[in-house]
This record gives sequence, C-alpha cells and structure tokens, in this order.
Amino acid sequence: MEVQSHAHGTFCFPELNTQDIARDKRFYSELLGWSAFDVPSAAGGYSLMQLRGKDVAGVHLARNGPFGWLSYISVDSADRTASLARTLGGAVIADPFDVPGIGRMSMLQDPAGARFALWQAAGHSGVRLADEPGAMYWNELFAHDVAAARTFYSGLFGWTTRETEVPSGPYTIFDAGERSAAGMIQIQKDWGPVPPHWEVYFAVGDCDGAMRRAVELGGTVLYGPLDVPKAGRLAGLQDLGRASFTVMQPAHAHEEA
Repeated sequence: MEVQSHAHGTFCFPELNTQDIARDKRFYSELLGWSAFDVPSAAGGYSLMQLRGKDVAGVHLARNGPFGWLSYISVDSADRTASLARTLGGAVIADPFDVPGIGRMSMLQDPAGARFALWQAAGHSGVRLADEPGAMYWNELFAHDVAAARTFYSGLFGWTTRETEVPSGPYTIFDAGERSAAGMIQIQKDWGPVPPHWEVYFAVGDCDGAMRRAVELGGTVLYGPLDVPKAGRLAGLQDLGRASFTVMQPAHAHEEA
C-alpha cells in the first residue's frame, strides 16, 4: 500500500543503526527484496532501503550504540512532544534538531528505557510503502510495566488503549484516533533478559520461508513460527548484528497460502 503522509502519533519510519552497513544491506535485501539508495549523511554512511523505488526503511552506519532497529513516530512538533515527554517522566536522549531539507527529529527514551524517535516531516514524510511484503507492518512495545507504559504513551501521543488476547497472554493495542497505531506485550520471566524496547514488524508473504532464508543468510530465529488468530503467522528473528525484528505473514495471506 502506498503511503503519502503519516498522521501525528503514528509510526512512520524504521531505521537500523549498525556497525556494518554493507553486511546488513545485503542481509535485508536478500531477505525482504530491498534495494539500497545511498545518500550523503553528515553522521556517516546512510542508505534508504526501497521497494519498487519507494522508501521502506533506513540503514545508518553508527559509530556508537545502541545498535539495532529504531522506530520513528510522526509528530506535528518535535519540540513540543519532546518537552511533554520530559514532563511525563521520559528522557530526551537527543534534543530536537533539523535534518536539512527533510525534517526535524528528536531521540527519546520512555521511563522504562525503551528508545524511539520523533519525526516532524519537512520534505520526507517517512515510508512510502506499508502493509505489504517487504514493508513495515506493525510496531510493538515489549514492556515490564504495561500500566506505566499505557500512561506514558497515552499522555504523550493521545493514544487510547484496548485489550485483547494473544497466545502468550493479554495484549494491548494503542489506537491513534480510529487507527491502530501499535501494540504492547508484557515481557515474561521465562523469556530471559529481554529489555523493554520497540520491535518493528515487516510483512512477508511466507513466514516459514522467511525464517529459513534468514538462517541461510546467517541470521537467527529467536522464536516462532507462531499463529495469532485473526492476525497472522509470525516469527522473531535476529540479523547478523544481533538486531531483533519480526516477520509477519498477515492472516489473509496465510489463509491463501
């Protein structure tokens, strides 16, 4: 699905911060069918990853951590939202700054330590494709204290919440107006040392096939495949740099397979 813009409080762009940009461009291009468009960056190497010539993600050569996937959320004002995050108990890791010609951004951390970024578009709105194989499909918060996370994110973005069930237990859906913005799941003790974080989901046409291909490319299967009724089939993966992400075969595609 082509996307022209992203409303306030909706996820707009996934970006991988990596120590080896060439390695990870190869991995995701082979796994998800991306092509790379290299762009100049004052911070170092940067590539826009594309499907059919349309942006679906970014890969950034980062000299310092944390490394892994970073989720950007569209906002009307990065300055106002960053200030509000501080009031709500979050931390501003990077004060709002301009990315010349394309937008203004800020790096935040919620009270539990999960990092995310704000994006105020001014020339580049974010992904131009979503909800189709190879593109961003969903974003999910892994949290220890789901009640505190509900309070923080509802206060920050005006999200409302509703509860449902998945095979692993209770599940929270964050809504931005009439649109589902993201999900949240509680970290269980038997999962081991999983830190609070935002996880990006990419749609695939065949979850099991994507798992096998990821392993062939040197990646790791963290869990799955799992079937979530009415949602689809998913698996947690890790790339060669140990960045975690999830692939999901939406229910309609799974039923047709």
